[in-house]
Amino acid sequence: MKASERRVAMSAVSVLALAIAVPAQAQVSAPAEASSAPDEIVVTANKREQSINDVGLSITAQTGEALLNRGINSPTDLGKIVPGLTVQPSPFNTPVYTLRGIGFYETTLSAAPTVAVYTDEVALPFSATTRGVAFDIQRVEVLKGPQGTLFGQNTTGGAINYIANKPTDHFDAGADLSYGRFNVVDGQAFISGPIGDSIKARLAVRGVHGDEWQYSYTRNDKLGRTRQLQGRFQLQFDPGSNFRLLLNANGWIDKGDTQAAQIVDDTCRLSTAGTCGSPAALAFKAYPRAPNNARAADWGYGIFGRRPQRDDKFWQVSARADLDLSDQVTLTSITAYSDYKTDSVQDFDGTTLFSVDTNTTGFIKDFSQELRLAAKLDKLNIIVGGNYDRARTFDRLFYNFSQGPSSDPLFSIPGAPKGELTFNYSRQNVTTYAAFGNVEFELSPNVTLLGGARYTKSKRSFEGCTNDFGGGTAIWWNALFGTNVQPGGCLTFTPNFPVIFNPADFDKLNEDNVAWNVGVNYKTNNDILLYARVSRGYKSGSFPTASVASYTGYTPVKQESVTAYEVGIKARFANRAVEIAAAGFYYDYTDKQLRGRKPDPVFGTLDGLVQIPKSRVYGFEAQINVRPMDGLTISAGGTYINTKIKEFQGYDALGVLRNFSGQKFPYAPDLTAIGDAEYEWGIGSSAKAYLGASVTYNSQTTTALANTNTAFVSRDARFIIKEYAILDLRAGVRLNDGKLRIGGYLRNATNAFYWTNIQDNLASISRFTGMPRTYGVQLSWRY
Repeated sequence: MKASERRVAMSAVSVLALAIAVPAQAQVSAPAEASSAPDEIVVTANKREQSINDVGLSITAQTGEALLNRGINSPTDLGKIVPGLTVQPSPFNTPVYTLRGIGFYETTLSAAPTVAVYTDEVALPFSATTRGVAFDIQRVEVLKGPQGTLFGQNTTGGAINYIANKPTDHFDAGADLSYGRFNVVDGQAFISGPIGDSIKARLAVRGVHGDEWQYSYTRNDKLGRTRQLQGRFQLQFDPGSNFRLLLNANGWIDKGDTQAAQIVDDTCRLSTAGTCGSPAALAFKAYPRAPNNARAADWGYGIFGRRPQRDDKFWQVSARADLDLSDQVTLTSITAYSDYKTDSVQDFDGTTLFSVDTNTTGFIKDFSQELRLAAKLDKLNIIVGGNYDRARTFDRLFYNFSQGPSSDPLFSIPGAPKGELTFNYSRQNVTTYAAFGNVEFELSPNVTLLGGARYTKSKRSFEGCTNDFGGGTAIWWNALFGTNVQPGGCLTFTPNFPVIFNPADFDKLNEDNVAWNVGVNYKTNNDILLYARVSRGYKSGSFPTASVASYTGYTPVKQESVTAYEVGIKARFANRAVEIAAAGFYYDYTDKQLRGRKPDPVFGTLDGLVQIPKSRVYGFEAQINVRPMDGLTISAGGTYINTKIKEFQGYDALGVLRNFSGQKFPYAPDLTAIGDAEYEWGIGSSAKAYLGASVTYNSQTTTALANTNTAFVSRDARFIIKEYAILDLRAGVRLNDGKLRIGGYLRNATNAFYWTNIQDNLASISRFTGMPRTYGVQLSWRY
């Protein structure tokens, strides 16, 4: 880590330590110049509006205006405001969310995430569909810990709920425009208001257009264009005092480039004896390593000469109807249908050689229905309901490995043909039924008891195989193994080697579970909330999409479960100018799903889905918001976690069976911290200037198991994501009572060089870098 980055990291930790210390002093005396309390954030974590300080659950929430000011316009940016959350980009355009160490790095389209994303309580059940939701947002809520009792999708890590701005009772309009480095133009606008006696509407659009930000360090070529379009249209009907209907049509298009990786090493040292002298191995061994520059990378055009670029589309329609059966009872129906398509080209070996040049095509079609009844009866809040979800998914990957992989034992066989293409596919249909209930009982004015449960039953079917493409690999297979694979046919072996798998034989995974939670909230007379909560959550199992020669590569992982124990405090001091939230937690983890390694009879050792029978996580976190004086707002937060595998035997990259007990989770930094400060002061009767800074810090983590095994230190160092700190700056003026804002921003101000992911690609090990320093200007206008 550079000295400048170390100073930024130390500043983040210092701000956090200072922030946590403030409340203890505030209990004695309020700041002499304390201003009025910060604007109170209202959340819907319990599917009704409550102050965030009254909910006995660890929640991070932020307003849409704050997100806009700080340039947080994608779920992948949420780590800047949510300590404990990391988001790993993947080569296949599927972001992977990890919260408090609970994540599942699996990029198959149909894989259920450990952290679910919702828009207005409508689930986006597959992570690939979440990339375009964060615009024209009223607020975002991030719920930590197992979720399942109230939300329509079981998760072990948490939930992210975006609340979109709604149609207004009066005419309203606005626009936001920014221009920054790499000629990135980001513009969004909305118009809202009544269009009839009982009808209101809102239309919001966003477009992003930018030039290439990556360059090849071996030739004259560039990559990294941005081409995005997003839109949302809402109609709200209020025909009577007891009935409301909200229709929502939204979608997005992404035609930007896919990110290229940087090669950091070859895998020759991981290969079996005799393969390191192959031409493919020597080519990767001789390839120049990437410089320590975020923009430098390399890529090829190995998929039919196509540019590494995506052509992804998503659209969704939903309808929410609320019927007040009485003053205390409301019936709610939420119906949604979504459609996602992808056609994306990737090259993530970090070279111009053809070893993992891929083309991903596929679709997701999802229908969901929720029906629930909510009642407020004296001292009781009750919610009961049910969910139904049916999804059809198809995922297909074309591979060009004509110049690799170097670790394939067959490439050491004299005369073995090379230069062929294969594709693999996965067709999965998932049907889920659930019934749930949740009760909150006010035992006394200070004590509330909570409890809830959800029964979920899921049925998943699978069809998939690795296939020849063009006939060449089929000839190779038949010559080497005595099979009778036809051009375009399946190449995957059954347990009865060399019998070939019949993809028409559907495999099935049927599961059910009962998620639950119990808790108690204690509210003191001076407005301090103490809470304790025990919950259990589940994440459903799935089949992988993978290029494998053995049936074992398609073995599914079954559902995982987490039993979580959490105690916390939420308090306000100094005339509510200081707000603090802190929590300690322990997770007992069963059957954790993980992308690990599996031996393959043809390709050596490949990525595969594995399960860790027993593991655990414990940690603590704290977050604070404070206004020590008029115009100055400071917030800070941090999460410390300790992860440990208690029981697991699996394969390393050499295909050797090892005991991984005692090791940490991948993609789980011990410490994540955030800090933000903004000072605003008047410069006229209706104008104010502002100056702000924010910092994000992640400690070191790894992307692979065996990260603490001393026998593999030299290898494992290549899979480490080093600690990094990112400093963002902003400044500007707000005119006409805030209706006009003119400002500028500087993101990654120290130009920290960091990376967010590292991959073993059989022939190479490559990393995906974070964005370099960017800067620009912003203009916002409100009617």
